[in-house]
Parts: sequence; C-alpha cells; structure tokens
Amino acid sequence: MNRHLNDSHLRKAIQIGVILIVGSCVISQMMMQLGGGERDEPMDFSDQVPDDFDDEGLVFEDGFPPFISSAGAFMPERMVFNFGLFTGGIVMILLSFEIFHRTKPEGSKRKICNVVSLITGIIIGFSMIQIVGHPFNTSIIMHIFWAMNIFWCAQIWIATLAYARGNLDSDVSWRGYPIHQIRWSLFAIAVISFQAMTILVATGHLVESAIFEWTLTFSAEAMVLSMIPALTPAASA
Repeated sequence: MNRHLNDSHLRKAIQIGVILIVGSCVISQMMMQLGGGERDEPMDFSDQVPDDFDDEGLVFEDGFPPFISSAGAFMPERMVFNFGLFTGGIVMILLSFEIFHRTKPEGSKRKICNVVSLITGIIIGFSMIQIVGHPFNTSIIMHIFWAMNIFWCAQIWIATLAYARGNLDSDVSWRGYPIHQIRWSLFAIAVISFQAMTILVATGHLVESAIFEWTLTFSAEAMVLSMIPALTPAASA
C-alpha cells in the first residue's frame, strides 16, 4: 500500500484538520455574535454587483446573518477565522491525497469515484484558502463563488468517497453502526442541508438558511472523522 503517514499520524492529522476548521468557525462566530457594534448595524453590499443584478439578497437590515463566513469580516474574529480556514484548507488537501493513496478499490466505478473524491477534496481545500482572501464584506461575489465550490464539492466528495470505500470498509463500524451506513446518512444530511439552505436564501430566511449551512459543514467534517474507525491493519492493508 502506497502511503505517506502511518495510522497513528493520520488519525492525528484528521483530528487536527477537523479541530482547525470546526473550532475556528465556532469560536470566530461566537466572537462575531458577541462583538456588537457595526456587526449588528444595517449593511448594504449591492454596490459590489452590476446594476442589472438582483441585489435584493445583499441588503442586511439587522447586520450580519449567522453564516459561517460572516465571522471573516471584522477583526479580531477575522484572525481566528482566517487562520482556521487557511490551515484547515491545506490539511484538507493533504488528507485528500493520503486517503486517495489508501483507497484501492476493485472495479472501474469505484476507482473513478476514488479519483473524483481526490479532485473534489483538493477543490474544497483550495476554495477554503481562497475564501480567506475574499472576505464576505469586501468581495461578496468571489466569496460566494468559492463558498459554492465548497458546498457542491462537499456533497460530491462525501458520496464518491463513501462509494469508493464501500467494499473496503464493509466490516468497519462505529459504536455498533456500520460505517458505510453512517457515511451515506451524512451524504443525505449534506444534500438536504444544501437544498434547504439555497431555498431559504431565495425566500429571504437568512438565519434559517445559516443553520443549514452549519449542518452541511458538520456533515462534511463528520465524513472526515469517519476515516478514523477504518484505520486498522485489516481495513487499510
């Protein structure tokens, strides 16, 4: 098996990556919610889009909605957000390569899915790094572009990785639940969350939409953690 990290080091890398991403998002969001000031004032980003663009969703009467990346606008929470997303994006890219090398499925479909999971994992990590350079309040169009890359690719990544490792992890379980069932449940949560998020944004329910953005993010991070139970000699040999 072609690999760069042993099982112990990969476990630590997975845990560090999840802590960096989830921890920075949660901590920076708490800082933003408690920061007050201009964060709670009305904001209008319609000047960042062309005149013929529908800018109805770019005016926030009650300040920033609780979207994850809202915390990347103002200091000091921006520093926490940027550090977590940038370093987490790098870890995601490295983990994608490591998981790809450890996943050697049989059958052309599963092999193709393994390649797709590698590509989408790299896109997710790279997009996280790019979001740091395009804050919500100063570069909203590019910010949305990179965020949508993450959301779409996260769904594809979960599905293709779950399918690619379906046979390899068929005997792996977590607390009595088959890991492949957990992964497909996470995929269902991610898809439902994305659909609900986009519908609620379109109907102007931003707070509710943000909740589903968080559930989509948590499902993707839980998918990363689902690799840990598979790190046994039998599962990764």
